[in-house]
Amino acid sequence: MVMKIYFNGYLNETASEFVSYEARNLGNFDFAVNIPVTTFGLPEFYLEGAILTKAEGNTGKIVFSWVIKDEVTTPFVTKKRWDEILVDKTDADDFFPDSKQWNYTVSGTTGDNYTSRRLFTVASDTVYENFDTKTADGQMIALSEYFEKKGFSSAERHKFIIKDETLNKYIFFAEGTITRLSFQKAGTDPVTWNASLEFQLGDVVDSTDV
Repeated sequence: MVMKIYFNGYLNETASEFVSYEARNLGNFDFAVNIPVTTFGLPEFYLEGAILTKAEGNTGKIVFSWVIKDEVTTPFVTKKRWDEILVDKTDADDFFPDSKQWNYTVSGTTGDNYTSRRLFTVASDTVYENFDTKTADGQMIALSEYFEKKGFSSAERHKFIIKDETLNKYIFFAEGTITRLSFQKAGTDPVTWNASLEFQLGDVVDSTDV
């Protein structure tokens, strides 16, 4: 069996993914379902007599870790440019206060490259830097920017997928949003990143849904 792990980003319920990343070096996968139950122990009875009441809904959470390292081919299956993701809303202040207009070069977010939405080149405060996503550093930068949900006004959502590629079937499939991304680099192995994410399962809503 060939098992592959992906997490994808979507602008809304109907759009195709704007980013799809294959996590190739599994560290740990933890899926937990929280089933809240209120327990009332009856006086003068042993524990078997307790009354259990379930009034709240269930929640699910994934904690996933993997190692980001240099690859021969990019782990990004899909990787759109920011002017495509934001539908040309890449003028000043679109990313953060006093941000500059986003421009990409011919070698920008095409092929294996990714043009940052926040990091400028060393020699300029107006030209955004691009990175090779076959490298560990390039993957870390792209992941940290692609999977940051902007806010309540956006309908961005994520999917977490474990797939048996041999039989072409899902082993695990979850929708929701990434609530935490962590990247750590150690002096004992400075060319890799130890990455982890927390993924909350559920139906993502935005300000237009309330």
